[in-house]
Amino acid sequence: MFRILSAIGALGLATLTAIPALAQSPLTLSGMSVYRYETLVDHSGNSGSFCCAPYILGGPDGHFVYIRAIFDVAWSDELERISYSSSDITLMLPGDDEGRRAVGRYDWYGVFTPSAGSISERRPRDFPEETAQAFINGVWYLPRDATTATLAIGEDDDILEVPVNLAVEVGPVIVPAQTFSFIPTGLARATELTAESRMNRTDVPGRMAATTGTMLRIDFDATPAFSTDTDAQAGENQAFLRNTWFSLVGPDGAPLLPVGSQSGSSATPRVEWTNSISWDNTPRTVDLSLYFIGSGAPGTYQLYFLEDMVGEITLQ
Repeated sequence: MFRILSAIGALGLATLTAIPALAQSPLTLSGMSVYRYETLVDHSGNSGSFCCAPYILGGPDGHFVYIRAIFDVAWSDELERISYSSSDITLMLPGDDEGRRAVGRYDWYGVFTPSAGSISERRPRDFPEETAQAFINGVWYLPRDATTATLAIGEDDDILEVPVNLAVEVGPVIVPAQTFSFIPTGLARATELTAESRMNRTDVPGRMAATTGTMLRIDFDATPAFSTDTDAQAGENQAFLRNTWFSLVGPDGAPLLPVGSQSGSSATPRVEWTNSISWDNTPRTVDLSLYFIGSGAPGTYQLYFLEDMVGEITLQ
């Protein structure tokens, strides 16, 4: 993680000091990094196709500015929780009459979500022996010539204002393929999936088989390159995957239709399924299996993680 972030940070990183906060604000800036990007891929899944027609955001008049800010929190016996909505986190450029809200956020490195984030943290159970920090991982779309701004957090008499140096060079985005390593381990034709679902205290059997085309099962190992959770506290290591972030492209160059995965041998197949990975010292490898519908033609198939091709495997 540190090698990747340090290499990118060298292209445009600013560490800043906060303006003294009003007495009521529980936040104190601990550190800030600023990155500037030409374009970003929309990873919401609402537009385009990750593997084959990604929806790319950005234009000639603006740049995306990713601000990662870390705050210490003045926890006390009276302060158990802090919460700031996306509308409470704004960026003011010189001459602005009101603050600009973020257009997106990074919950996980390499995965851009086009909706603004918030801040929400609770006091640790073992306070005061333990503490917890708060984070902003917001992305703003700003005029290319913007060089200074003020980050404002809170409302009324609970406002922290932080000066932000935007005069950083455009740099490369952390792409999805940098966050995980993937090794395809198997690709085979599948006849059907059987399952048993628990519906209102009743076990109901089910089956899924292709009525057109051929169902394929791809197996692969996934290993995090580093902790991708942007809100992880010190010492925490976490990474995250969604079924819908993966695509399989056939020998003809056409993507196959995803039909899901099973979390157990008799579990209901689900197209939308998530995997959360945590570890202490060394990233943990997980083995995953996904099902797709395609022609079933022999040849080389490509596995995509969002817009990045991460592996190839041959179907006999």
